[in-house]
Amino acid sequence: MSHAILISNNEVTNNLYEVNLRAYVGASVTIKKNLKGAIALLEQVPHVDAIICFRELNEKDNAILKLIEFLKTQERKIPVIILGEPTGKIENSIVLKNRYDIKGLLQAMAKILQITAKDMAAREVPKFFPIPIKLFHSLEKSSCDIYFRAATGEFEYDYYKIIEKKKEIGESLQKYLDQGVEELYIDSSERLSFINKASGVVLKELTRDDISSAERVELTSQGMGIVAEQIFETHEVSEEIAQISQACVQSVQEVIQDTPKLKNLLKMLLENKADFAYKHSVLATYIATGLIKNISWGSPEQQNKVSFALFFHDIYLVPLFKKYPDCTNEEDFLFRSDVTEEEKQIVIEHALLAGRLIKTFPRSPLGADMIVTQHHGMTNGQGFAVNYKDDISPLSKIIIIAEDIATDILTRIKNGDKKKLADKETYLVRLRERYKNHTYKKIVDAFVDVQL
Repeated sequence: MSHAILISNNEVTNNLYEVNLRAYVGASVTIKKNLKGAIALLEQVPHVDAIICFRELNEKDNAILKLIEFLKTQERKIPVIILGEPTGKIENSIVLKNRYDIKGLLQAMAKILQITAKDMAAREVPKFFPIPIKLFHSLEKSSCDIYFRAATGEFEYDYYKIIEKKKEIGESLQKYLDQGVEELYIDSSERLSFINKASGVVLKELTRDDISSAERVELTSQGMGIVAEQIFETHEVSEEIAQISQACVQSVQEVIQDTPKLKNLLKMLLENKADFAYKHSVLATYIATGLIKNISWGSPEQQNKVSFALFFHDIYLVPLFKKYPDCTNEEDFLFRSDVTEEEKQIVIEHALLAGRLIKTFPRSPLGADMIVTQHHGMTNGQGFAVNYKDDISPLSKIIIIAEDIATDILTRIKNGDKKKLADKETYLVRLRERYKNHTYKKIVDAFVDVQL
């Protein structure tokens, strides 16, 4: 098995990064809290495939530079992966600008280990997969049964016994922590689903003071994926999913507040590896917020309500955009032969389904379910309006216009028309041709003052 050293004292992310590396690229990970511990290990271990560290390691005593120098003097050509862009250039390193880019880390490790996606998919794993016990301890609920590796004799481990059923994690884990147990196990067939759901612990990082807007974009994209997968399976909102959702909505609002220029927001979104649904949702939120600010009856409360609605409005489409990454709108799904009839029905009813979901959301903004249900101009949430009428809520009209502009922007980028992104007049000509009712015209006019 390949071996990596992770230098970090952040328990929130350590175990998650470790389990991802083990599950996807088959790398064992040894965690050291500081440079001194990492160097002591390097002096003892003959083979290490990579060293992973966060940019913060260099902020005190230039520790990453010292690590690079140590490797040079020892003539050991070990790749150093830095999570987060450090100040100044560091030679002989691989830098991932976003420290929460787990997918980018896996890709970097796969390249170092010369592992292809096909190799990862075909990799054989034992029946039971080890998970750091502290990762379980950071969760309120496990998505699968938890096993303890039991010994039948000295140095013999012949069976695994269930200590927690698929439910809320109980006090029994504390007993194993007290005994010094470092790993528990899950069925290997559930490892990737478990890891995806467990990634929600990274969202705790949103409370950090030093988090950048680009890092918020990455974390909230992960959050939307977790929420969508859970909802697609259960069609309900648990308290945990509600908390993740609220954190993501607030984070998107902070990104928009801290990024007044569209080109800067687009740069972050395009650098992010998230799918179309997430990029479109954030971009539509940016535009909708600008429209509400520049319309006579707009208010901060309505901005919050629309931000919430836009996080959920296409939540049932997120798994489909992931499955069919070349799709960029609902019509793409409906006119493809490889999309199943069941999936097409979800596309047709996704506004209705999302509106129903919002009704079950704890403490959702008043009227948000109706806004989501009507976001394609249909009062019943089924299908897509061709002629937009006045029988829907004003905030649904805001979303319709914002989504239209967001789609136009992303289409121009896809077609290589980046120079036309700030050409507001071309947007206005098309919008005024399409939305002729008086109430829609007022919203279109408000776009004149939205900063691009």
